[in-house]
Amino acid sequence: MATFPARLRLAALCAAAALGIAGCGREKVMGRGDFRGAPVIVISIDTLRSDRLPAYGYANGSTPAIDALAEDGILFERAYSNVPLTLPSHVSILTGLLPPAHGVRNNLGYRYDAKKHPPITAALRSAGYQSAAMISSYVLRGNSGLTDAFDFYDDAIASEANVAQGRLQRSGLATLEVTKTWLDQNHDRPFFLMFHIYEPHGPYEAPEPFRSRVREPYDAEIAASDDVVGKLVAHLKEKGLYDKALVILLSDHGEGLGDHGEDEHGVFLYREALQIPLIVKLPGSSRKGERVQSPAELIDIAPTIAYATGVDVPEGAGGVNLLDAKALAAPRAIYAETLYPRIHLGWSELRSVISGQHHYIEAPRPELFDLAADPAERHNIISDQRRIFASLREGLAAFGKSVEAPSAVDAEEAAKLEALGYLGSVKSAEGPLPDPKDHIADYGILQQANRLSVEGRPKEAVAALRGLLARNSRFADAWAKLGSVYETMGQDEDAIRAYGEGIRASPVSSAEFALSLTGVFLRRNRLDEARKHAELALERNPAAAHQFLARIDLQSGKLADAERHANAAMVDEAAKPRAMVTLAQIRAAQGRMDEAVRMLEKTRDDVRARGMRVEHLELALGDLYAKMNRLSEAEQAFRNEIAMFPANLTAYSSLGVVLVVQQKFDQIDPVFAAMAQRNPNRQAYLVAAQTYEVLGDTRTAARWRGKAEAP
Repeated sequence: MATFPARLRLAALCAAAALGIAGCGREKVMGRGDFRGAPVIVISIDTLRSDRLPAYGYANGSTPAIDALAEDGILFERAYSNVPLTLPSHVSILTGLLPPAHGVRNNLGYRYDAKKHPPITAALRSAGYQSAAMISSYVLRGNSGLTDAFDFYDDAIASEANVAQGRLQRSGLATLEVTKTWLDQNHDRPFFLMFHIYEPHGPYEAPEPFRSRVREPYDAEIAASDDVVGKLVAHLKEKGLYDKALVILLSDHGEGLGDHGEDEHGVFLYREALQIPLIVKLPGSSRKGERVQSPAELIDIAPTIAYATGVDVPEGAGGVNLLDAKALAAPRAIYAETLYPRIHLGWSELRSVISGQHHYIEAPRPELFDLAADPAERHNIISDQRRIFASLREGLAAFGKSVEAPSAVDAEEAAKLEALGYLGSVKSAEGPLPDPKDHIADYGILQQANRLSVEGRPKEAVAALRGLLARNSRFADAWAKLGSVYETMGQDEDAIRAYGEGIRASPVSSAEFALSLTGVFLRRNRLDEARKHAELALERNPAAAHQFLARIDLQSGKLADAERHANAAMVDEAAKPRAMVTLAQIRAAQGRMDEAVRMLEKTRDDVRARGMRVEHLELALGDLYAKMNRLSEAEQAFRNEIAMFPANLTAYSSLGVVLVVQQKFDQIDPVFAAMAQRNPNRQAYLVAAQTYEVLGDTRTAARWRGKAEAP
């Protein structure tokens, strides 16, 4: 925690007195280790704004489970995230460190080192605790380094082609089932559990009955999350755990909802993105019903758990014990940052500090807000409050100098980039980077391009993206989307160029762009280039890189090397099912068909039990069934693949061939009509044309090819 100048401390004290943030007077200092051995459960509801909860005064929400937890616990009225991004926020929760200290500054491009920055779970382990994390988002995948922080880590969310990582998730109810099983097996000894659900995160597609009951889609997602929390609490009570547990409910960050032009999060540091719910339910519901006005932050979580359970605070932790009213009331500055604009959009990073009633945001055009008079942060008062501005700016400097362009590219990686022709042409900024608030409309254009692509209007999407990139060639996310759109159009060479430009725009994201390039090169049978790009991603995303290398070696006929890479990918539990698919294909290539089928059938049953969806699993199983003349089973497997992954064009083609072999001629046309309806793009039309050509129906093939070539 930074030390501030005397005048800033005085200003903060005055602000504290004016706001009454010293607390309501009922708090007391708990003794260190008062809850030694108590179960510790952190419930993390991703992307949840505190001001959309009834417990925080929202009139339109429906969250009975969270309301009940607040009644049993201590509610912190002014709690803040230190970064509006999921991965770095959760690392801060576990370590008590700010992002500059623990080194994870973004969801992509950085890896958490649990040995260098030990988490609270390490201290708890020395006191006899076991630890587990149940995760609902691919962003928190174990190979980000988080696996090393826990004894058990369940992140059963597989990657999918052309789906952004931030959209890869599983339902909170599926995560709950895994959690209940773990609790049933481990409830009789001290434990730390991190239970993460992703429902409020966009896109807002709440399940029924919440979608129909709640008018606002975001609020409906919150209601669905609350239902999951209620079911978890019910299970804790059933196992006799709830009353004796320390339960902490929080969020990693908020959501823009258009308040300052940003619909989601990551770009800005305004209050809607930083202010989060925080409820601490103590064993025996001690201090139940208290509401604390003193500001809190996510880096307070680890020190609080350490104090309550009597273990050592993680080394270097900068937060305070939330159970100590005196410590909370002391003047302090709450730091936040986002490097997302710089890494992904080619704009300036942002940093901010909240002290007392004021919020200072450092940007090319800095802003100062009075949170008491202007909680919506509509009026920049820098020109009227120059002394406060100067003090807060000086205070922010105590957290370190403004970040430079994050490369996070070591010498070995730099050499690989240079060898592939990327590093020498990395785009460098000329002069100061743009202020995100001046260009947030461009982010809306990126989202519009996403919608155009989904609606089957790729040429319009390309035009929109090209317009963005003409104005800002460092817009890495636009390059990524452009490459993806070109892939759907069957324009692989254009996709390759777009992904390459993405590496040049954002070297820190090179691993993700390299994996996209690997997929294109593999599809084009350019195996040497595919291998070099997969190897480029080995350090940052080893499971995905090994999986690609296994497929490259399989396609090259190097079966022993393919098996070695497939086994290496299986070290990552989330990647294991995809690696099992490749391993089964290796067995089939070795002529061990029965063994291959058994492997895939077991993998299918396992992933179903875990609530996972694994692309290509049913497709691979269908291929094996077809080769063994088990045609009805092959047909069903292909239909299963299509039902789960309607963008998998190969599944439609394979289904069409199997239907012909079974002489189900009347079902063939509907299959390709459905494919075109769900994937209205050139690539789908070409697949249909090629399939009909293989089937000998040249007239229908010509009709589909005509659609593919239409302007």
